[in-house]
Amino acid sequence: MWGEFTLSPKGQITIPKDLRDTLGLQPGDQLVFSVIDGEVVMTPKSINFNDLAGLLGSPPNGRASLEEIDAAVTDAAGNDVVDEGRRSKSDIAA
Repeated sequence: MWGEFTLSPKGQITIPKDLRDTLGLQPGDQLVFSVIDGEVVMTPKSINFNDLAGLLGSPPNGRASLEEIDAAVTDAAGNDVVDEGRRSKSDIAA
Protein backbone atom coordinates (compact mmCIF):
# COMPACT_ATOMS: atom_id res chain seq x y z
CA MET A 1 0.00 0.00 0.00
CA TRP A 2 1.19 3.50 -0.68
CA GLY A 3 -0.18 7.01 -0.52
CA GLU A 4 0.41 10.31 -2.21
CA PHE A 5 0.62 13.33 0.06
CA THR A 6 0.62 17.08 -0.43
CA LEU A 7 2.75 19.21 1.85
CA SER A 8 0.75 22.09 3.36
CA PRO A 9 2.17 25.63 3.60
CA LYS A 10 2.91 24.81 7.27
CA GLY A 11 4.94 21.71 6.28
CA GLN A 12 2.22 19.27 7.35
CA ILE A 13 0.82 16.20 5.61
CA THR A 14 -2.42 14.32 6.11
CA ILE A 15 -2.19 10.53 6.14
CA PRO A 16 -5.25 9.05 4.40
CA LYS A 17 -7.68 7.16 6.66
CA ASP A 18 -7.16 3.77 4.95
CA LEU A 19 -3.40 4.04 5.49
CA ARG A 20 -3.88 5.13 9.14
CA ASP A 21 -6.21 2.18 9.68
CA THR A 22 -3.78 -0.27 8.08
CA LEU A 23 -0.95 0.98 10.32
CA GLY A 24 -3.19 1.19 13.39
CA LEU A 25 -2.36 4.86 13.85
CA GLN A 26 -4.32 6.92 16.34
CA PRO A 27 -4.35 10.69 16.97
CA GLY A 28 -1.27 11.61 18.97
CA ASP A 29 0.84 8.67 17.72
CA GLN A 30 4.41 9.60 16.87
CA LEU A 31 6.08 8.67 13.57
CA VAL A 32 9.74 8.43 12.65
CA PHE A 33 10.79 9.51 9.17
CA SER A 34 14.10 8.08 7.91
CA VAL A 35 15.91 8.63 4.63
CA ILE A 36 17.29 5.34 3.32
CA ASP A 37 19.01 5.28 -0.07
CA GLY A 38 17.24 8.51 -1.06
CA GLU A 39 13.77 7.25 -0.08
CA VAL A 40 11.69 8.37 2.89
CA VAL A 41 10.57 5.56 5.20
CA MET A 42 7.87 6.29 7.77
CA THR A 43 7.67 4.06 10.86
CA PRO A 44 5.26 4.35 13.79
CA LYS A 45 7.35 5.18 16.87
CA SER A 46 4.93 3.25 19.04
CA ILE A 47 5.64 -0.02 17.23
CA ASN A 48 5.47 -3.09 19.46
CA PHE A 49 8.69 -5.04 18.96
CA ASN A 50 6.79 -8.27 19.61
CA ASP A 51 5.02 -7.58 16.30
CA LEU A 52 8.41 -7.89 14.58
CA ALA A 53 9.04 -11.43 15.83
CA GLY A 54 9.68 -13.71 12.88
CA LEU A 55 9.91 -10.81 10.42
CA LEU A 56 13.26 -12.05 9.13
CA GLY A 57 12.36 -15.73 9.30
CA SER A 58 14.00 -18.40 11.39
CA PRO A 59 17.69 -18.01 12.22
CA PRO A 60 19.78 -20.30 9.98
CA ASN A 61 21.59 -21.83 12.95
CA GLY A 62 18.71 -21.80 15.43
CA ARG A 63 18.26 -19.45 18.35
CA ALA A 64 21.33 -17.73 19.78
CA SER A 65 22.15 -17.37 23.46
CA LEU A 66 22.82 -13.94 24.96
CA GLU A 67 26.51 -14.84 25.10
CA GLU A 68 26.51 -15.70 21.39
CA ILE A 69 24.72 -12.43 20.59
CA ASP A 70 27.27 -10.46 22.66
CA ALA A 71 30.13 -12.22 20.87
CA ALA A 72 28.60 -11.48 17.45
CA VAL A 73 28.16 -7.80 18.32
CA THR A 74 31.75 -7.61 19.58
CA ASP A 75 33.03 -9.31 16.41
CA ALA A 76 31.00 -6.97 14.20
CA ALA A 77 32.25 -3.89 16.06
CA GLY A 78 35.85 -5.06 15.74
CA ASN A 79 38.47 -2.58 16.88
CA ASP A 80 35.89 0.07 17.80
CA VAL A 81 34.89 -1.81 20.95
CA VAL A 82 36.52 -0.42 24.06
CA ASP A 83 36.75 -2.68 27.10
CA GLU A 84 36.93 -1.21 30.59
CA GLY A 85 40.40 0.20 31.15
CA ARG A 86 41.52 -0.46 27.55
CA ARG A 87 41.59 1.86 24.60
CA SER A 88 40.78 0.69 21.11
CA LYS A 89 43.22 0.97 18.21
CA SER A 90 41.17 3.86 16.82
CA ASP A 91 41.58 5.73 20.16
CA ILE A 92 45.33 5.13 20.14
CA ALA A 93 45.71 6.30 16.55
CA ALA A 94 43.84 9.58 17.27
